[in-house]
Amino acid sequence: MAPLAPPDPPAPFGLLPLVLAEELVLLCTDPDSGTPRVSRNGFQRAIAAAVLAELLLTGGIEVEDRRITGFRPVGTHDEVTSEVLARLERAPKGRRPGLDATLRRVPRGPAVRSFRERLVASGHLTLERRSFLLLVPYRAWLPVRATVGAEIAERIAATLRGASGPRGAYPSAERDLHLAGLLWAAQLDRRLFPGRVHSELRKSFRAVAREQPIAQALRRVVGADNAGGG
Repeated sequence: MAPLAPPDPPAPFGLLPLVLAEELVLLCTDPDSGTPRVSRNGFQRAIAAAVLAELLLTGGIEVEDRRITGFRPVGTHDEVTSEVLARLERAPKGRRPGLDATLRRVPRGPAVRSFRERLVASGHLTLERRSFLLLVPYRAWLPVRATVGAEIAERIAATLRGASGPRGAYPSAERDLHLAGLLWAAQLDRRLFPGRVHSELRKSFRAVAREQPIAQALRRVVGADNAGGG
């Protein structure tokens, strides 16, 4: 598959915003335990899909239906995204990689660990070594600000409810829609937005996911995982 032409250079501005995968980590992390408050498989698959969604948003890939139809090198500083692009570079010319297969090839555990480490480096997480019942050691990735996950959740909800004006009217709106689609596709929405009070909001998650090829690929992959026992 031939690469696309290089994208226009981004306009310089302050600190770079968090990528979708980093926001998903913060959104899904319990601020007390420092561990995911959602299903492990859905969380890991959503992080992998967020890498592809980030590439789509930043012009790194082009997608049509269930396939990646073009790619270009983009300025990336994480090893997971770099490996995805390198794999596309190695694909035979003329071949259009499938979204499902590309998603499955993103290493789940290493991808989550990579973005956690980036969040530690940027000051959004701290790493603590703890033990369960003083016997079983584990790592706790604690948000520096305990409310950060709730703030991201409220921002997504506000976007879907139109509380901040028309969709796309502010910089994070399109990213929020992708986050919502990924949450629904990975079956994480009910855990993060539970109960009847959020039932209409969850319907909005499903509606936006239907318009997102990467979210649809994630839904298929997670469904296949669940059918096969993980």
